[in-house]
Amino acid sequence: MDALFSKDAVGMYARIWEQIQNGGVLTGDAQRIAEAMQEHPEFNSYWLQGEAAFQPQEIDGYVVNPLVHIGLHVAIEKQLADESPPEIHSVFSALLKTGLSRHDAIHKIAALWGDHYFRSVRRGSPIDLMAYVIELAALVPEMPTERGF
Repeated sequence: MDALFSKDAVGMYARIWEQIQNGGVLTGDAQRIAEAMQEHPEFNSYWLQGEAAFQPQEIDGYVVNPLVHIGLHVAIEKQLADESPPEIHSVFSALLKTGLSRHDAIHKIAALWGDHYFRSVRRGSPIDLMAYVIELAALVPEMPTERGF
């Protein structure tokens, strides 16, 4: 996961952007990154600007880090694909049933996971998975907050 948010990711994202532009075939994480990039055309001008993609930018009235934003999308897509944590599918489905679009449901979960991930990075410790799962379930008020719901 760390590779999605490192300064080394700047080059990886630029290469993926070039492959998108040239019609290249992508798989795995590169495919997930490409799909997230394509969902966010407001970031297109940053992918080939090197460090600019890794810096907070004001876009449409919001301050956002394009690289981190796309990395968070990919992290949640990976959680869904890997069913890790197992509760993610139940929460994701419940969010969709509330009327959120798939994209907005990803954003809602990504905001929560990003908070846990970056807190763990600052502390130099692993993510508190139990706390994440409890808060994940709390995104949908009618869901129980115990592991294994």
